[in-house]
Amino acid sequence: MPPYPPANDVNVTTVVGFALVATAAWYLYQVGSRKREWIRYKIRGLLVFVVIYAAGASVLLQQRVPPLEAAVISALAGLGCAWLLVRPPKGGRRIPKALRAQVIARDLTSKGLQWDSTKYHIDHIVPYSRGGDNSLRNLRVVQKERNLRKGSKLPRFRDFIER
Repeated sequence: MPPYPPANDVNVTTVVGFALVATAAWYLYQVGSRKREWIRYKIRGLLVFVVIYAAGASVLLQQRVPPLEAAVISALAGLGCAWLLVRPPKGGRRIPKALRAQVIARDLTSKGLQWDSTKYHIDHIVPYSRGGDNSLRNLRVVQKERNLRKGSKLPRFRDFIER
């Protein structure tokens, strides 16, 4: 008779799988929370599109328009209304002076270092071009070479661990 594992023995693959899923969820939360305004903009656009599409399709189908034509016309109307009615988030690339001072105080002054624009840059963790915002949580001081090497890449998991 083969021996059975004890009832309280945990399967290693289950633990590793759970850890991987939890890590991926945490990473997606970190990136998503720094892209908050951009995500809200996309959701508002999607909601406008769905409402206009559903209303247009139901009206056209009641008028006995063929389903394919009703779907195409409604989709075009929904996209047009979403484009006209939903505005992208405001804000520029410029970081306000007060916020810049807070980031420098948090990352440099608290460690006894001095700000030097030839050595350091203010970096967006989630790049501005990828939907990142100018919030204290998304900004950090990094060395100039590291920031220039990073470019507009999205952060890796390790970038959140280092903070």
